[in-house]
Amino acid sequence: MTPKTALAEMKRYTPSFEELTSAEPVRPFFAAHDKQPCPYCGSAAKWHARFETHRIESGKATDTLRRNLVKSLPKSGDQFAVLEQKATQQHAFFEWLEKIGANLDLDDPAWLRDVSLHYLGRKEPKVNWPAEFARVHSIRRSRRLGPGEEPAAQSWSVEDGRLFLAPMLFDELLLVQYLVSRSQLAGGLTLERRYTLPELWHRLRHSGYLRSIGVQANNASDALEQMLAHLSGGEASARYYYIVDRREHLQKVRALATEKPRARAAGS
Repeated sequence: MTPKTALAEMKRYTPSFEELTSAEPVRPFFAAHDKQPCPYCGSAAKWHARFETHRIESGKATDTLRRNLVKSLPKSGDQFAVLEQKATQQHAFFEWLEKIGANLDLDDPAWLRDVSLHYLGRKEPKVNWPAEFARVHSIRRSRRLGPGEEPAAQSWSVEDGRLFLAPMLFDELLLVQYLVSRSQLAGGLTLERRYTLPELWHRLRHSGYLRSIGVQANNASDALEQMLAHLSGGEASARYYYIVDRREHLQKVRALATEKPRARAAGS
């Protein structure tokens, strides 16, 4: 194609879903190293452009904020692209589990606190959980909290450096911790202790958690499947929104358009 057509194609380019979600970068993307040439064409680092991308999972806590964010972005010149991808709530939940689990050191017990922070942030996103966790040293189950108590909607409280959770929320947190760590050793580690799946099933059945979420199963495997459907939202629809910052890419394309062609060496 002619240089003019090539520049027009580059200007229109926006990464595809496959490129945005690939575990490994594929052409034309690569992991940037300081001043290293492009591994595909050998171009100098000054011609490399970074696509900064933010992914937002749809939900009651994010939808209004996302719409306000998108409205605030500049509209001229297609500086930002917003892509929408359909998924299920279960798919979104398992991706979230995989993401937080990848950055944890399961040999360090501190990961239990980190997972608790992540999950409570997902469960009740309006709470400033990092600030709350900064003033607590332990997480406990409390029968004083939860439905039927005063205040009825309260599911957590902080007292004397301890974070108290309502029984159902605490049990749900145990389940999440089990899911994150169940491939480690025998069973999964939780705030209480390490549980095998049958042990966790009996524990949650005895506490009333299974009854509260409508799980009626005669074995641990079936119960786990139903618990996961409840915990994740199952096959209900969900969406991911990718906000792609194209400004650096457009800047490099404009610079390339004004670049003067190199003079050929004599005899070439």
